[in-house]
Amino acid sequence: MSADAGDRATYNSGLLSSKNPNRKERKPEMTQELISSGLASLNFSRQALLGLLDGIPAEKLTHQLTPGGNHALWIAGHIANADDFFLSTLAGTEPKHPDKWRDLFGQGSKPINDAAAYPSLDDVKQALANRREELLAWFQSLSSEKLAEPLPADYQQFAPNFGAFPGTLAWHEGLHAGQLSMIRRDLGLGFVFG
Repeated sequence: MSADAGDRATYNSGLLSSKNPNRKERKPEMTQELISSGLASLNFSRQALLGLLDGIPAEKLTHQLTPGGNHALWIAGHIANADDFFLSTLAGTEPKHPDKWRDLFGQGSKPINDAAAYPSLDDVKQALANRREELLAWFQSLSSEKLAEPLPADYQQFAPNFGAFPGTLAWHEGLHAGQLSMIRRDLGLGFVFG
């Protein structure tokens, strides 16, 4: 390597070093395409979830593959509750679901095989629709600067910033849609996709 090339390598590595006091941190630019992709993922995951819920007989909504396992009614309520939770904690809106829903569907809740302990599937589907619509509108309202802003420390395990968070929410819903698929299979119901 020539002396000139060596000097450039030393110079460039110094400029790029995180220890360089002259280095300016650049936040990733959150384009409309990125948030559009996340919102499309949220829409797709919701349609998949609803499609998998359709056709499960009312008397089988609390069917569990294993004792204490997630059942269809819990999964639907859990996803609706997640939208409500994140809207209230990140967007600052008032929670709209009854307090009882946190106990029934929140993180750490234990699904039980008793439909009478839960709201109706119609009520849960209405909550799914209402809060998702509000969640999508909130994400669409965020500026590029807000989308690039790191999430609060408690949420860093989910995504690094507001712009990446819709993808995490879609993944979460997809995880539970997979559980619904297994429940459908156990009940002898047909495939929804493929």
